[in-house]
Amino acid sequence: MAKASLWNLVSGIPKLIIGTAIHPLLRTLKGPMEQPQTQSELTNLVNQTRVHEIRAGYTHRFIRLMFVTVDDRVFCRRYQYGERSWHSVFLSDSGGQLRLDGIVANIDAAPPIDMDEIIPAVDQAYADALKKLGASFMLSGAVEKRAQDSTMEIFLADEPVVTAKTLSRR
Repeated sequence: MAKASLWNLVSGIPKLIIGTAIHPLLRTLKGPMEQPQTQSELTNLVNQTRVHEIRAGYTHRFIRLMFVTVDDRVFCRRYQYGERSWHSVFLSDSGGQLRLDGIVANIDAAPPIDMDEIIPAVDQAYADALKKLGASFMLSGAVEKRAQDSTMEIFLADEPVVTAKTLSRR
């Protein structure tokens, strides 16, 4: 590996570690977040949170995954390419959930209908997000062809999630 390339890899790691370590404190200082009611609110919630989790269906475990936004649209991509994954489950049944700093929202996920047109903007959103995290060294994997081909768009589902907290407000 070239000296400059190795330096780029190593120099981004401390920022990533520090950002992950102080995230819970920053989240607490921002105060409680509300359940998103619109696609725009979901987009804002994605932009305000650092820990993004997704699950295909309603019984699988949540896995961490980076979401990015372009206008009022939310996207995610695979970074592991096993045969059976959250991505393959969404291709057969679009229902699932996001968890963003403790807020759970029902979603539908599908490949974007304008995939060819939106890919450059999604690539740029990943570049911006990874740079902000100090993880630019991960960019090549995030924008490679198979990652682009796995792009899913996330839509807020019509039915909000019912939780113990929302039941207590009724």
